[in-house]
Amino acid sequence: MVADADATHADPVERGIEVSDVQDLAWGRFVRFADPDGNRWALQQLPDWSAAATG
Repeated sequence: MVADADATHADPVERGIEVSDVQDLAWGRFVRFADPDGNRWALQQLPDWSAAATG
């Protein structure tokens, strides 16, 4: 889990690491990458469910 998918995406890109674009889905925002051993990872920013709540 990450707090900010855009910042999580920007950091490795600036370091020259290959990562996916930020993928926006109803259940979260995702950034995917593979480590040097070939393991695939997905980092998720959860949606702000409270933003949809009404008074």
